[in-house]
Amino acid sequence: MAYFHSRLKYGKKVLRIQRQVIRLITGINKYETCRQKFKENRILTVTAMYVLEVLCYIKKYKGDLKHNCEIHEYNTGSKYDLHTQPHNTPLLQNSVLHMGVRLYKRLPLMVKKLDNFNQFRKRSEIDIVG
Repeated sequence: MAYFHSRLKYGKKVLRIQRQVIRLITGINKYETCRQKFKENRILTVTAMYVLEVLCYIKKYKGDLKHNCEIHEYNTGSKYDLHTQPHNTPLLQNSVLHMGVRLYKRLPLMVKKLDNFNQFRKRSEIDIVG
């Protein structure tokens, strides 16, 4: 268990291990790309899992976040989007909240409008996998 935990700390190694496991399961050799195998088997990469979890976090707690129309009175096309905080540091730019709002803005409108959390999660996963 400690060995696996130490490997999890290093993202590149986890991605490499995940590709090795997919190749082992699907029977392709180590020189073939496994990108299509992830899609065919509907398996999320570690990176895609992170994106999905961040989107679900934003969906769950978006009532606590401000929208652009609460910040300013301008009549823009994005006035009902979630507001991103102005920032000067990479710390805020790379924060889960800031990244989540940016990812959430990129979702299709029909996905954003889903009220049921489970439907949102399932539809977001479909969009992420491709």
